[in-house]
Amino acid sequence: MRLLCLSLRGLSEEDAAIWIDIVGNGWRLHPKALPLQIVGLAMMGALIAQSSLPDRLWMPPWTCLLLVWAAVIPLALHFRRVQLHAGNYTLWRVLLLGWRALHAVAGGILFALLYGNLSLEWRLPLLIMVVVFTYGLAFYAVEDWGLAMVGGLPVVTCVLGALLARGGGPDRFIALLLVAACLNGWLAGRSISVRLFEAARTRRRNAVLVDELAWKVEQVTRAKAEAEHANREKSEFFAAASHDLRQPLYSLQLLADHLRRQLQAASHVEIADKLRAALNSMRQLFERMFDVARLEAQKVAHEPRPVPVAELFAALDHEFAHACARRGLSWSFEAGDAWVQADPVLALRMLRNLLENAVRYTTQGGVHLRARQRGAQVVLQVWDSGSGIARTDRLRVFDDYFQVHNEARRAQDGLGLGLGVVRRLAALTGACITLRSRTGRGSCFGLGFPLAAAVPQARAPAPDESGLSGQGACVLVLEDEPAVREAVIAVLQADGWLAIGADSARQAVEEAARQDAWPQAVISDWRLGGQTGLQAIAALRYEFGDELPAILVTGDLDPRVADEARVEGIAVMHKPLDRLQLLQALRDAFPRTHEGMPHGTPAAAG
Repeated sequence: MRLLCLSLRGLSEEDAAIWIDIVGNGWRLHPKALPLQIVGLAMMGALIAQSSLPDRLWMPPWTCLLLVWAAVIPLALHFRRVQLHAGNYTLWRVLLLGWRALHAVAGGILFALLYGNLSLEWRLPLLIMVVVFTYGLAFYAVEDWGLAMVGGLPVVTCVLGALLARGGGPDRFIALLLVAACLNGWLAGRSISVRLFEAARTRRRNAVLVDELAWKVEQVTRAKAEAEHANREKSEFFAAASHDLRQPLYSLQLLADHLRRQLQAASHVEIADKLRAALNSMRQLFERMFDVARLEAQKVAHEPRPVPVAELFAALDHEFAHACARRGLSWSFEAGDAWVQADPVLALRMLRNLLENAVRYTTQGGVHLRARQRGAQVVLQVWDSGSGIARTDRLRVFDDYFQVHNEARRAQDGLGLGLGVVRRLAALTGACITLRSRTGRGSCFGLGFPLAAAVPQARAPAPDESGLSGQGACVLVLEDEPAVREAVIAVLQADGWLAIGADSARQAVEEAARQDAWPQAVISDWRLGGQTGLQAIAALRYEFGDELPAILVTGDLDPRVADEARVEGIAVMHKPLDRLQLLQALRDAFPRTHEGMPHGTPAAAG
C-alpha cells in the first residue's frame, strides 16, 4: 500500500479502484468535520485570550486556518457533481493532501507559538488538544494513512520544536511522551489502514466472483429453462403427433384381426398369427413411447380411489397366465382381501410393465404376483426367477432405454422404456418403488400404495361373449381417414353390424337417411377436421335422440378429452384397438340385445 499515492500509475486495476474510492471518501467525509473544527478554533481562541501572544504573531496562522476552510467547503460541494476516475484522480488527490497539509502547518505554528506564551496551568490543555487532534485525525482518516500523516505530522513537529526550545527537563519529558503517544497512534492507524485496504481488495474480489457466479447461474438457469422448454415442446409435439401415429396402427390392427378370421389354410393362419404378433409388438413399443410423452407433457390424469387388490390382480391374471404358459413358466398370484388407495388405470399400467419385464427376462421357473401388507401400506410385488440384476445396475434399470440383457437392441425385447414409465408413474401417483435382486436367482419389484378401507360394491356380471355380434344393428362410424374408416366398417360388418361410414355428422345423417337406417350406436374419432368427435356426437344425438350410445375413439393424450366425454355419458377408447376391444367397447356402450330387432328400424320399433 502506497503512502501518498499521488498517481495511479503502476497499480493494478483492483488497487486503482480502491484508491479512487479512498479519495472520494476523503472529500465526502473530511469536510463534515467542520463543526468540530469550529469548536477547536473556538478553544484555540480561548487559549489565545489567556496568552500574552501579540496579534501580529497569532493572526497569520489563524487567518490561514479560516481561509483553508473557506476554500475547502466550496470544493467539497463541487466534488459532489464530479465523477472521480483515473483521469482526474491526481488533481483531487493533490488538493486533498494539500489543504490538509496547509491546515496542519498553520495549526502547528499556532500551537507552537501559544505554548511559549501560556502560563504553566494552560499548557496542559494545549498539549491535550494536540494529542486529541492527532489521534482524532489518525482514526478519522484510518483508511488513508498518508492523509493522516500529512495532517498530523506538521502539528506534532511544531509542538515538539517548541518543547525542545524551552530546554527544561519537564518539557523534554513531555516531548518524549508526545512522541510516544503519536507514534502509537500512527502505528495503530497504519495497521488498521493496511487491514482495511486488504479487506477492500477481498471485498472487490468477492464482488467480482459474485458477479461471475451470478452470470454463470443466469446462464445455467437460462440453459436449463431452454432445455426444459425444448423437452416440453418435444413431449407436447410427440403427445399431439401420437394421434397421427396411432391411426395407421389402428387400421392395421383391425385389418389383421379381420384377415385372420377369413383365412382357412393352416400355413396362411400361421402367417397371419405372425403378422398379428408383430403388430402387437409394434403396438407395445408405441404404447411405451406414448406413455413417456404423455407423462412428460403432464397429460396424465391421476384419480385415486379405494380399489380391491383382488380386482387389480384378476385383470392381469388371464393375460399373464397365457404369457407364462407360452414360455413354459409357472404363474400364480396371491391377492388377499386388502384394498389400496390408487388410480386403477395407472396401477395396472405399472404392474403390467413390471410383469412384462419379468416374463421377458425369465427363461425357467416362474413369475408370481403377490400383495403384502406393511403397516399402513400394501406392497404389490412382482417376483421372477430370472437372471437377476447386478447391484451396479439397480438404479440404472429405471433409466430410459437402459436394458440389462439386451445389448444387441433386439426389437422383440422392447425399447427399454417400461421401467422408465413405471418410475414416472410412481412419481405422479406417490407409489413407493422397491427392488430386491440376486444375480442368478431372480428379482422382486414392489409398488407400495396406501392401505384403504373396503368399499361395498355390487358384483359385475360375467361378460357375454355372444353379445359381441351386431345382429344387423346400425352403427355410424365417423372417421376422417378413409383407410381407418374402411377398416372399422369391415370389422363391424364381418361381425353382423350394419356399419355406415362418414367423415362428419352431417354426412352420417344423410347416409343413414339414404339407406333408410336408424342408428343405434355411433363410433366417432376425436379429430374430424372441421369439428371434434364430441361435437359430432352431440349433433347426432340431436337428430336421433339423447340416449344414442356413443364411443369416442381417440389417439389424443390429453385427459381433458376423456373428462369431457364422461360428462356427456360417452365411452372413451384409446387407439390402437384390436377387433375384440372394439367390439367389446361397442357391446358395453350398447348393451341391449338385438334379437328380433328388424334391420334398419328404430330401436323403439322392437
